[in-house]
Amino acid sequence: MTMKTGRAFIGALLCALFQFLTANSAEAAGRVVEIARGRSWVSPYWGYSSPKIVSDGRAYYTAGLWGPDPDSSAGVLYKYDGAAWHEGAHLPDIYQPVTMVLDRQGRLIAAHTAQSKPVRIYRSNVPGNIDELDRLPSPPDMKNAYYIGIAIREDTLYLAYLVTPEYSMFLSSLNLTSLEWAPSRLVCPGQAEHKPKTAWTYPILFPTKEGLHFVASNAPDGGEGNTYNQVWYLFYPNGAQEPAVREMVAATPMGHMSYATDLAVDASGTGHILFLWNQRKYGEPLPPDSPPPGLYHAWRDGTSGVWQRARLLPSGYAGFFQSDRDLIAAAASNTAFLWQGPREGWKTAGPLCETSQMPGAPGFWDVISPASGSDLSKGLAIVTDSLMPAEDGQPQERVLWAILPE
Repeated sequence: MTMKTGRAFIGALLCALFQFLTANSAEAAGRVVEIARGRSWVSPYWGYSSPKIVSDGRAYYTAGLWGPDPDSSAGVLYKYDGAAWHEGAHLPDIYQPVTMVLDRQGRLIAAHTAQSKPVRIYRSNVPGNIDELDRLPSPPDMKNAYYIGIAIREDTLYLAYLVTPEYSMFLSSLNLTSLEWAPSRLVCPGQAEHKPKTAWTYPILFPTKEGLHFVASNAPDGGEGNTYNQVWYLFYPNGAQEPAVREMVAATPMGHMSYATDLAVDASGTGHILFLWNQRKYGEPLPPDSPPPGLYHAWRDGTSGVWQRARLLPSGYAGFFQSDRDLIAAAASNTAFLWQGPREGWKTAGPLCETSQMPGAPGFWDVISPASGSDLSKGLAIVTDSLMPAEDGQPQERVLWAILPE
């Protein structure tokens, strides 16, 4: 292929993508499909750190969380077969919501936390079944778990979790063939005696053939201000007990936001992070010459190891979608952005769906990821939720909905 024809070929690919994501209604990227309605004390998609939607190429899977308080809540599995969402198994004694992946046989693996207990992990007994689940073992050295993040590659399930009351973060992995856990590794010791606290939360895991990429956000004032002041990136080469890379990607004074919403690793091995930065919740304003608040993208130069940063949006949040050739940021403002590389940056690529189809403003937001073991061949898929206006003094109804490929 000559340089001229190569450019023409790349141009044709980009043109096709932009036509797919244009603003006119007939060509919007996806369609809105309602999953379920009910009342819950918290969003079932709480936390941007771990997969909430997966696909085996034939169906999509997600989970709800219903109940007025943590003591009476249950998780519910859902499957979309192309015609409708179907309800499956109920998961009792649930605290923080269900996160899920698919193993190499296409069996759904669902994990969630329970208050003051080890993580609970289930696996469907056959591919496609969301009614009959087998309980998998929890890590034998785990006393409790919160803010879990999971990911999968081949026959290894990766799990990161925070332990209380120490607020230390650990990492472990399960061999899905032998069902044996590796000993949990201390990732970051906690410190909760004084503020700013050290408490890594919302771990995002992305395994590759070279090793495990890991991102977490620190909560310096959890239980009070509930802000996040640091975004950390780690890389564990295969077989390594300690990370080869441990770097702080973003930081702010306590009371201002540095919070990661997604992680992707492209074909070249470059790590990409989406994160909120410099939003003020309390405290003294940042210096006037500080970068403006917004949603940022950071990527690590593979040669120099230096993190580069670019502002994507002045507000809001987003997740990554990776096709075979492109990196897309899908924003909750109903906009897709296409990454053109470090020189050209991000380019707006149109809406994700018809705004008129959305039942309400998106709440938490999760984009399908290769780290979940999903088949991404059908394209971009998202799950989110909306709270409906209160009526007659009743608690607000929550609607779960998805944006699925046409």
